[in-house]
Amino acid sequence: MTDDKQHEHGMSGPVFAVGGQTAYDDVVRFTAAVRALHPLPEMPHPDFLLFQTLHLTAELLWYNVHFDIVRAADDLGRGDHRSAHRLLRRATGLQRLTVTHLNQVRTGIPQTEFLQIRASLPDGGSGLDSPGMRNLQKACRHLWRCFSAALDAAGLASETALLEAGSTHPDLREIALEMLELDDAMLGWQQEHQRMVWARLGGHPTLRTMPVDASGGPVSLTGRTVDVLDRFVAHMRFPRLWQAVQQYQESMAGHKA
Repeated sequence: MTDDKQHEHGMSGPVFAVGGQTAYDDVVRFTAAVRALHPLPEMPHPDFLLFQTLHLTAELLWYNVHFDIVRAADDLGRGDHRSAHRLLRRATGLQRLTVTHLNQVRTGIPQTEFLQIRASLPDGGSGLDSPGMRNLQKACRHLWRCFSAALDAAGLASETALLEAGSTHPDLREIALEMLELDDAMLGWQQEHQRMVWARLGGHPTLRTMPVDASGGPVSLTGRTVDVLDRFVAHMRFPRLWQAVQQYQESMAGHKA
């Protein structure tokens, strides 16, 4: 962007210089990536840059999370439990970064600015169209199939049996626990997203005085009431592991009794 264009937007000071071709840029490819951002003169609001940057960064993180989950599943299928655990732990860490990014959208963009940005978005736009989230669902289903096959190969009848037999199958048990951590990180993103909706659009359950299918409440860009998000907040990728945790706890409580 030229100095003239920058000054048109009430900005002063130096313009960000991308720079020429360097060995660093050949590896990181920042010059190519920054072209994905909307040109500053075309942004509907100065805070739109933060809005897009955080969303785009989350999608790139999900691309990497997907890659690591699929690699972990393949390693699990080959019996390389140590590598599978390492990759799942890394995927969990990256997923938790997306929660931090979403928190920055909620806390870094005030409601007035957020609503102005939202008004500029195309009709029908929906986070449900996120390629990152859609592909994570597929990757997690693939991981679950490989994990179930590993349980069968180990002669374990259930996920609860794995928790109970942790001393005889410690590697598989650690993988199961890391899968729970990964699912927890994804649940964290869903819950942070719901808090952002409540904080910026409204629709908190305690404030609802109309039936769920009534009109008049806050709606998404697709025209659906925001309460449809409620069913996604607690959606789990590995529900049988969560059930196993509960069953294991109940069995341990029974032993104490």
